[in-house]
Amino acid sequence: MFYSLKDNIQKYKIIKGILDKKPITGPYSVHLDLTNHCNNDCISCWSFSPLVGFKTMDKKTRKKEIPFKKAIVLINELAEMKVREIYFTGGGEPFMHPNAIEIMEYVKKKGIRCDMSTNFTLINEEKAKRIIKAKIDHMNCSIWAGSPPAYQRTHPNKTAKAFHKIEYMFKYFHKLKKKFKTNKPKITIYNVISNKNYDNFEKMIEFAFKVKADAINFTPTDIVPRLTDSLMLNHTQREGFIGKAENILDKVNIWQKQYNHKIEFQEYEQFLRRIGSHETEMGIYDRSIIGKIPCYAGFNFLRILANGEVNSCLKSGRIPIGNIYNKSIKEIWVSEKQNIFRKNTIDYDINNPFFTNIGNTTQRGNGCLYCCDNLGWNLIFHREIIKLNPLKKLIVKTSKFLEF
Repeated sequence: MFYSLKDNIQKYKIIKGILDKKPITGPYSVHLDLTNHCNNDCISCWSFSPLVGFKTMDKKTRKKEIPFKKAIVLINELAEMKVREIYFTGGGEPFMHPNAIEIMEYVKKKGIRCDMSTNFTLINEEKAKRIIKAKIDHMNCSIWAGSPPAYQRTHPNKTAKAFHKIEYMFKYFHKLKKKFKTNKPKITIYNVISNKNYDNFEKMIEFAFKVKADAINFTPTDIVPRLTDSLMLNHTQREGFIGKAENILDKVNIWQKQYNHKIEFQEYEQFLRRIGSHETEMGIYDRSIIGKIPCYAGFNFLRILANGEVNSCLKSGRIPIGNIYNKSIKEIWVSEKQNIFRKNTIDYDINNPFFTNIGNTTQRGNGCLYCCDNLGWNLIFHREIIKLNPLKKLIVKTSKFLEF
């Protein structure tokens, strides 16, 4: 995840802040919600699923987006804070923003890694060429299916035609990347598993080989309690699915030879851990690991919503730390509210009542236990920190170079 000298310098600056429990630089990664508009109604979505209606995002909030000029100012501020990655995601589909491509191109001009989550339905040949020309780093493509029927089950407002268009564009990207002799953007197909598509698991993986994706990633559906609970795998479904998931790598090797193509299976062990627990049937995935390591989100991460609110982690929407229309992102990063978040999370206590504020709006108790969306970055930084012996830790803590 650390690709350059600048990335590694920022990594050690963040680690120095973690060791001192006082940040000396900005976050490594910032998630930026350009817009809350969306053209899909993904069945598991917290905001647009037909199962939730307007209970989690009202009509007024759905219209929010960050204006182009404000986005440019914000990116300039984040570059000054030494942010190394801007990830476009959020309440809606990034490409619903009228200036999405221009904003992404500007991120790359500032020397910042550009990543995103997208449903991939709005990508056409012209946009694909601009994305490749700009050297966008990564596209996390949320598909949830390996066949038209499964796609329609998980996207009620879409047809088989939409799935075939997605398939065509994946193949088009692969051809363009070969033509321009580039490996960017890295294409990951991201699939959320529910009882609407669990039986399509093998087809999802073969589809990724068929369209020459670079990687594939799976996660169980992150439920909205009392609204999307019906999507959970029951005991029988989960037990049968575990068997397939645990033995899928043999078929992956077969498809690798059949399609003459290699695919990275991202976070495979984490996926097995999540579906392997009986608590998965209640939508609780991360109890076995939360509290075992500190939470570093207060030092390495920020999320900026389409309405300007700023969150310390991906599940802290109930306790925003500021708004970019009232204060600069630099001020918010060093604010008292953010420092309170850091204090509670770096010394993580699973029983701390502070964490009852974390999670989706309808979740109760410690929301981190349901599904920690910052777990990936937490594990990355934790692995980097535990690699440091006492002498190296002392060098990092006392280094004057890292203070500039």
